[in-house]
Amino acid sequence: MITPRIEDYLEELFLLESTGREVTVTDLAERLKITKGTVTATVQKLVEMEFLKHERYGNLHLTDAGRRKGMTVFRRHEGFRAFFHELLGLDRDHSSEMACSMEHYVDSVTEERLYALLEFFRKARAEHQPWIDEIFIAIEKPILIVPVPLTICEINSEGAILRHTAEEPLRKKLIEMGFTNGAKVKLTAITQQDDGEIYTCKLGRKLIDLPLNEAATIWIQQEAN
Repeated sequence: MITPRIEDYLEELFLLESTGREVTVTDLAERLKITKGTVTATVQKLVEMEFLKHERYGNLHLTDAGRRKGMTVFRRHEGFRAFFHELLGLDRDHSSEMACSMEHYVDSVTEERLYALLEFFRKARAEHQPWIDEIFIAIEKPILIVPVPLTICEINSEGAILRHTAEEPLRKKLIEMGFTNGAKVKLTAITQQDDGEIYTCKLGRKLIDLPLNEAATIWIQQEAN
């Protein structure tokens, strides 16, 4: 089984090989910031998986399969790093850290589409398309207000209903009560009763009490303070 850790080794071996120098266990341990003993054990696994050739006390040499796998992991790392740095405007170090977390969990189709998006973006930027600046303005807004269920809201928070996650017939009941998409709702109180929490909402001019199981199914887009 090719684990994320195995992929990390192959990526570093590929990068070390690309410098043109002979690669040793010591080089790999320094690169990965782990002990030589740990590296030696994993190197043996890589040899058994036919990703690596290693003579006792000799240098490390990737096989064709190991080289191709290492290049694939590296390419995905670079794609995500570029996405976070060039498109989202994150700094290089943070972009690289994020890429390291994600490079192991993407398939070839996702990778291809990621690169297609990057190339589209780079071409538009080279052509000085005006919407490029609009994108950066939009993503640099300090707060992204995400929809939340009423049960997550603070008292006196308000917003518009975006969706319902209740199953029928509860969904139909709530809509008939006025909890329709787009309707403005304000959470005015949360009280504890013997049979559970009650969420009191202002809907138009009405105050409506909802038990927790009903309030949890109504998602709103809260208004910014």
